[in-house]
Amino acid sequence: MVKKALVIVLVFCGMNLFSQTSDLVVKEGLLRFQGTIGMGKSTDRNENNIFLHGNLEYFIHSFLTTRGDTYFFLKNEENSLDVNHQLFAGMAYHFSKKSNFVPYIGIQPGLAATRYDGTTKTEATPLVSAVAGFNYFAAKWFHLFIDARFVSGKHLSNLPPYPINEIRLSFGLGFNIATKKNK
Repeated sequence: MVKKALVIVLVFCGMNLFSQTSDLVVKEGLLRFQGTIGMGKSTDRNENNIFLHGNLEYFIHSFLTTRGDTYFFLKNEENSLDVNHQLFAGMAYHFSKKSNFVPYIGIQPGLAATRYDGTTKTEATPLVSAVAGFNYFAAKWFHLFIDARFVSGKHLSNLPPYPINEIRLSFGLGFNIATKKNK
């Protein structure tokens, strides 16, 4: 784990040497999107989850975005849920205005389609999520990201309620499209 973190830090430091901070990528009208694998750890039981994670984010201002995230649940043997697909929509605040390294925080309400393993009825489960992370805009058309999220919700059915509280981590490469011309 320490070796992986060291490699990530070295890659970011190396990219910083070649980036041009005078030509900032983050500005109003930027559309950012990505797809990756997300990993989750339940806070209530000893279960790990794996998701296909997609994200779309639009910069309303250089510091404020609307964003949507979707998680497609990949079933494994240790999970009590057979289905746990999730969709989130909300806002994020981006802190850096003069750098291509842009940390952010946000909040997103969401909805999950959940089903206990071995049952046939899928339920709609309301969720709330807090997200934090950073983007490193290495070029005008791509960025690197790390996204950490806390998800809270409860699957309700005729069985006992099942908490869906989880901490998640996603990271990878994303892409950018400038939707507005420079003035």
